Amino acid sequence: METAMRTLQVTLPIADAAFLRRQSRNMGWHVTTVRDKVNVEPKIKMSEAEFRDKLERSSRQASEGKTIRMQENETAEQFVNRLLCM
Repeated sequence: METAMRTLQVTLPIADAAFLRRQSRNMGWHVTTVRDKVNVEPKIKMSEAEFRDKLERSSRQASEGKTIRMQENETAEQFVNRLLCM
């Protein structure tokens, strides 16, 4: 089965980016640092505590087996659509 790489671009303070890199090793993500314009405002804002809580909750859910897997007969687009409709 061919897997498609999805990209999510976020703007983070340096400390949060370092935290995300450490978490990504455990969760199988690949984090790339992209230096963009200095004054770019992120579209979605959340506090550091909210950000860390979301990452920890996701990690806990994955370790508990509360995951949703892509079915062999569906495309990546169909999988994402199924996730969004839940």
